Amino acid sequence: MDNKRISEIVEEEMIKQDANRYRDMRKILTIPKNIAEMLDEELNPLERESMLETFVLGINYLVLSDELMKFVLTGNNYHVISAYLAGKALGVELVKVVEG
Repeated sequence: MDNKRISEIVEEEMIKQDANRYRDMRKILTIPKNIAEMLDEELNPLERESMLETFVLGINYLVLSDELMKFVLTGNNYHVISAYLAGKALGVELVKVVEG
């Protein structure tokens, strides 16, 4: 195999990797607006706590509303909510709030 063919193969592989990275970057985490509103209403942290800490305590002590607990325990929603709350604390949108 000559050097030209090797460089073509390498270039094709790099293009595939770039396409995969771009596709992965476009994945967007979402959370329903009504869940985001429930989180904002139910998680009233003390001054020394963050909303994320209050969320974890709410899960551990089962003090969140039934509807919110049901959402949390479905699929990867615990992690999505954690990312949403972390984004709020950092001032960036890690999870997009959507209707529905």
